[in-house]
Parts: sequence; structure tokens; C-alpha cells
Amino acid sequence: LGTFTNGFQGGVHVIKSEETKEYATKMLGQTLVTKQSGPAGKPVNTVLIAKKMQLAREFYFSILMDRESQGPLLVACSEGGTSIEDLAESNPEKIIKVPVNIKTGL
Repeated sequence: LGTFTNGFQGGVHVIKSEETKEYATKMLGQTLVTKQSGPAGKPVNTVLIAKKMQLAREFYFSILMDRESQGPLLVACSEGGTSIEDLAESNPEKIIKVPVNIKTGL
């Protein structure tokens, strides 16, 4: 998701090994604009390369700092993927949020 200021689309790609240099060249040193970065975007100084795996199922899980509770917030969803923000708008009931009390835990 997102767009680079050079017009290249997307920060996550599933590619073949021989395409790695081509894709990395289009990303490195560029600015990536996403929903999270805002319109100014963020500079891309590194890329993560990982071996593709055959997935049986995807999940979303994160630990965030929650401004409201001023502590950690566990966020999970059985519908994995990279656009949790879109799912939060269309089907917020599918996202589980659990605040963690930093004194007593879960």
C-alpha cells in the first residue's frame, strides 16, 4: 500500500528473486506516502527482503501504545493483511482490541 513520490506503487511486493534489485532501486532513497505517514511521507532507507511462504491463513496482530489508556493495546483480527485501516472502517466489529493494564497485566 502507498505510493512513492517517484510514482512507484506500493511498499509491499511479492516478487521473484531476480526482480529484487529492480524493486529495491525504485524504493531506496525515495519517499513513501501512506495512510500512516500522512501526505509528507517517510524516506525509505532500507528494505526488508524475506522468502515467500505458503500461508494456510493470515492474521493481524499488533501491540500499540494507546493514548486513551496510556498503556499497551493488543489489536488482533482473523482477517490478516496489510490494510487494517480499511477493515477498521468497513467492519470494525472484526477487530479485537484489548487494553493491557501495566500494573496488573492482562
